Amino acid sequence: MQFKDIIGQESLKERLINSVKENRISHAQMFLGKGSVGKFALAFAYAQYINCTNKQDNDSCGECSSCKKYAAMSHPDLFFSYPVNTNYTSTSKLTETRVKKDPVSLDFLNDWKNYIDEVNGYPDLFQWYQRIGIENKQGFISKEEARKIVHQLQYKTVEAKYKVLIVWMVEKMNEVASNALLKLIEEPPSNTLIFLIANEKEKLLSTIKSRVQTVVIPPIEKEKLQTYLLEKNPKLTENDLRNIASLADGDIFKASEIISNSAEMRENYNLFVEWMRLCYKKGSLEGIKTWVEKVSKFGREKQKSFLAYSLRMVRESLLLNYGNDKLVKIMLHEEYFLIKFAPFIHLQNAPLIQKRIDQAIYEIERNAHSALLFANLSLQMSRLLKMDIKQEKTQK
Repeated sequence: MQFKDIIGQESLKERLINSVKENRISHAQMFLGKGSVGKFALAFAYAQYINCTNKQDNDSCGECSSCKKYAAMSHPDLFFSYPVNTNYTSTSKLTETRVKKDPVSLDFLNDWKNYIDEVNGYPDLFQWYQRIGIENKQGFISKEEARKIVHQLQYKTVEAKYKVLIVWMVEKMNEVASNALLKLIEEPPSNTLIFLIANEKEKLLSTIKSRVQTVVIPPIEKEKLQTYLLEKNPKLTENDLRNIASLADGDIFKASEIISNSAEMRENYNLFVEWMRLCYKKGSLEGIKTWVEKVSKFGREKQKSFLAYSLRMVRESLLLNYGNDKLVKIMLHEEYFLIKFAPFIHLQNAPLIQKRIDQAIYEIERNAHSALLFANLSLQMSRLLKMDIKQEKTQK
């Protein structure tokens, strides 16, 4: 991947290129940003530029032996690490890989190469899980993976000036693996670069955060995103492009989901509407029970996706309720329900609702019993939606 293939992020591209020209390449860097905003693509293009044998002024040449091997993701001095899990009983048709015990990245390398090529260097975590048939599990980077990484990087470079390790979603490392990575960062083998890709910096060991140079990746610029989307979808109107770019928050994966009107997004909307109506309606315990049974059968990533969607709906409802229409980012089908729902979300209950949902996401990540979790959350939501706002009005 070359810098020219990356959507927007021009100032960051220039900064990375200049670090090479000025010989200021930090051996351990973290590319940090929310969602599919180009973290992996930038790290990959940066690594390719560093090892290009015929560097151009603003990009790698794309033609030398090193660039061609990078493009094929087959360079002997390029290594990857990413979350995986066992998938021996998976029925996924997207992968022929079956791993029963002690999964590591190398087990899924062909799937990884094909996936990165298909998404043009903009991977999404849940989509990757679906690809390898573990969408009902939590992916992780294990101590066995860390051991293999340390072993691989001990050897001298084969062809390039630098060995490069790219760890995607580094926050998925368990504690043992994180400590091994820390030691690698503190005592790196010669001519070795370590690029970490992260969504959530707070989930990393503080000792790792303090020992890497952080490159913050902002959302893709709206104008650049709109231009890219129009090239891929020439039938979109200017109004469609503005709405999609605004709702996507600079995230190319979100934008693609919105355009395709994915079944997951529509399902999340329907689930949210049903949930809120049940939570507010008197005598709906049986309905809530049925709803909880349905949602508890989802995989954990799907449950997290629904709760993240619910958080967005609460935020947009609060903005609608207090007249901040210009800041609201919703689709037309969402607007119909939220206009009626917004009055029930106010300054008294919105922070509490958001806190409960955030806690639920945290507990799902730690394998909480989903039926109990959603049952308790529904009862809390029922109480919070009916919270009196007289106190708030009195204070105004």
